[in-house]
Amino acid sequence: MKNLLLILFLVPIAFSGWSQNSFTQGAGKTYNIRMNAGKETGATYVWMVTPEEGTSTNLGAVSGNSANVVWDGPAGYYTLSVQVNDGNGCLSEPITQEVEILAPGSLIFDAVYPNTTICSDLSGGVEGSDPANSESIFRIAYTGNANLTSAVVTIKNPDGDFIDLNGYVLSDQNNPGITTANDGADKEIDFVAADRWENSGTTNAVFEITLVSAKTADGAVLSAVPSADIKRTISVLTKPAIQFN
Repeated sequence: MKNLLLILFLVPIAFSGWSQNSFTQGAGKTYNIRMNAGKETGATYVWMVTPEEGTSTNLGAVSGNSANVVWDGPAGYYTLSVQVNDGNGCLSEPITQEVEILAPGSLIFDAVYPNTTICSDLSGGVEGSDPANSESIFRIAYTGNANLTSAVVTIKNPDGDFIDLNGYVLSDQNNPGITTANDGADKEIDFVAADRWENSGTTNAVFEITLVSAKTADGAVLSAVPSADIKRTISVLTKPAIQFN
């Protein structure tokens, strides 16, 4: 009879809406617990990740049935476990999910789209090449497991001012990041940059493009590594000049 009573007072709980079990390092996930039996009012939940280095989230401060866990520990396998003490003071069996943290891949500019050289605009912003070529295409590529949803780049004109993708100087020079969204479900983001520059000097004028970061479909924010291929330039040729002899 004693064994029977122990079984009766176990409180069944379950993860709700959870399916993903691998995450790019730094990604987060909100987990929800559903109580299938027991007294929900007054229930407290105990959340735990083992090994505990799998997350920087302070799960000891979480006592409700929902927790956002940031999987920012070293790459490897971890166990997320949850147990409830329901409103009657009865414990559930712990439930667990296995999670894999994946090391991020390389975030770079694709070599297929290298630096570009274009013609200077004419006076008044008139296109200075025939056929027109004042726009440059670049591609951001990621080698990791998850798809990219967006990326952030900066563009600096020859005067040292940060500009947008259309070549206009940004009003907020302290926050020069330009977010480019991924139109497809893949690991590449193409974007087009316009120079809008009249070069009447004697040397090429150079625009500098820097890849800053990207966001993956599983929510990780990846910072570009300075030593990687994260720079591109647009060189604006000197505008030809003629006169009557």
